[in-house]
Amino acid sequence: MGEQQTKDAEGFSQDDFAIDWDNRRVTCPNGTTTSNWREDRSQQGAAVVRARFPMGLCRPCKDREQCTRGDAKAETGRRIALRPRAEQEVIQQARAQEDTQEWKEQYAHRAGVEGTISQGVRAFGLRRCRYSGLAKARLQHQLTATAMNFHRLNAWWTNTPRARTRTSHLAALRPTE
Repeated sequence: MGEQQTKDAEGFSQDDFAIDWDNRRVTCPNGTTTSNWREDRSQQGAAVVRARFPMGLCRPCKDREQCTRGDAKAETGRRIALRPRAEQEVIQQARAQEDTQEWKEQYAHRAGVEGTISQGVRAFGLRRCRYSGLAKARLQHQLTATAMNFHRLNAWWTNTPRARTRTSHLAALRPTE
């Protein structure tokens, strides 16, 4: 069955596993060590390290339901896919930084910009240029931006509530504070 790489309500995530890069081993939260470590390529062609725990040690584990998803009678132990060491360490540092208040404040600006771009694309056809030539295209973009501003001003003046923001699948997996 598939691998569970993210943390759900009670499950283990990659961050719960200890990675020993020098000895090419991964240790689970219960102390079991991987029996298999190999360098491979993902379906997209990116370099990955795949580690697999022995089924004989995973099957009797009391935390098996929190560790793997799918059929509990599967014939494999937990598998975990990691990026190469340098990339994995950068990813872990970035995830740790995401939990800081400074990062959240800085990201709030980006969310506003992305919301504006999304509105322009969905509601105002920003990706389609109706005219050929740089001058006409520039004029269309300026008029589209003006229309967006008027639309937002109208919503503000009439107290039209903004739609609730969709929560991405990734954000839904992270615990709330």
